[in-house]
Amino acid sequence: MAYPVIIRRHMGYQSYLVLDDHPRELLRHPGFQEEYSIRDWLGSTDPVDAREEWSEMLAEDIDFYDIVDQDHGEYRAELSQWDHCLK
Repeated sequence: MAYPVIIRRHMGYQSYLVLDDHPRELLRHPGFQEEYSIRDWLGSTDPVDAREEWSEMLAEDIDFYDIVDQDHGEYRAELSQWDHCLK
């Protein structure tokens, strides 16, 4: 079964909230020395609730956040960009 993913669109870049068995944020920080980071997600794992929590936590408009699943093309295409953070 596919797990939910929330896409955060900010400044022309995407970050992701992955809600699988190990919920985590895949964060992109354009303009920073460390552009990619991963951190554990401690909020809700319900996609609707998590979307709201994430947008509130970052004080952003909820319209910048979309709920998709692991098979979404944009997410799949960018997933490898965070691989170096796992080492």
